[in-house]
Amino acid sequence: MISANVITVNEIISDVAIKIQEELSKVENNSFDIKLGSLTGSRILAGRGPNVKIQIDVIGDLDTDLRSEFESKGINQTLHKMYLQVECNVTILTPFKTIEEKISNQVLLAEAVIIGTTPNTYYNFDGVDKTNVIDVIE
Repeated sequence: MISANVITVNEIISDVAIKIQEELSKVENNSFDIKLGSLTGSRILAGRGPNVKIQIDVIGDLDTDLRSEFESKGINQTLHKMYLQVECNVTILTPFKTIEEKISNQVLLAEAVIIGTTPNTYYNFDGVDKTNVIDVIE
């Protein structure tokens, strides 16, 4: 059995969400200039023409989800990883259209190797099926 300190994990998740929201609020109403030719999608016009002001606005939509993963590491070892999945919706406002993007990232919170008992015997039956099982017995 494996268990986590739920109070500590919830504090970490809350702190990460608060920090991300603070950083997103710093980005709000940020703007930059891009050449008009770059907005056409044409390689010939890219980087040419007058500057167009692009404004970035961030939607305060942030989702966090705790994920757990187990991975076999040999005969008697298992690797356990706990991730925080973070998803944020971002809206980019331009004079021509509004672009919405979802940004997703995983943050590794904890990693542990669970060690079990070593068996007295071990047989690897990879590739054995009904047609060749008699070969293993002989």
